[in-house]
Amino acid sequence: MLIAVEGCIGAGKSTVAKGLAVERRSEALLEVFETNPFLSAFYGDPNGYATETEFTFLLLHFHQLKRHRDAISRSEIISDFHLGKDLLYAKLNLEDSRVHQIFENLHDVLTEHVAHPTLMICLSASTALLIERIRKRQRDYEMKIDPDYYIRLNAVYEEFFEKYKGRKLKILMDEWDFVRVPALFQKLSLAVEDKLKSP
Repeated sequence: MLIAVEGCIGAGKSTVAKGLAVERRSEALLEVFETNPFLSAFYGDPNGYATETEFTFLLLHFHQLKRHRDAISRSEIISDFHLGKDLLYAKLNLEDSRVHQIFENLHDVLTEHVAHPTLMICLSASTALLIERIRKRQRDYEMKIDPDYYIRLNAVYEEFFEKYKGRKLKILMDEWDFVRVPALFQKLSLAVEDKLKSP
């Protein structure tokens, strides 16, 4: 079973996925975003490096999920990403319609070969909170980009959460501070159990 934790940059995906995995004695599967060799170049020039950045992320995500396919079929895996996020970034970053169509076609093919989330945990956060967290962690490449990008990306995520048809659990991150109150992981785990039992 795959439980995917999703949300905008800075929402707390990795923190929530790791903490929830510990609480539920599950395995955490974390995105290896730092292995994308084009990421730093993208943040310096999003328009110039969007194509190689987005296609690489799609293949990295696919590869991780494919390698864990057997584990997902046998046990509970909690990831801080899923393939749906790649469509969101492509929508925002790929301006060439031909390139975007090729990306969607490849995404559709790859999606057939990986597990779909049994539950999507949607981390919803105000843009102010996201930017505060991004500035606090001070990753050089994230600091290069215009804050307006994060505003647009957060809007794309909120639209995705609204339209997502699968089983989902929305968490308001402005109200749930998992770092300050670790006991919230137990509360989240109970909410996850309720969702998994629901039709």
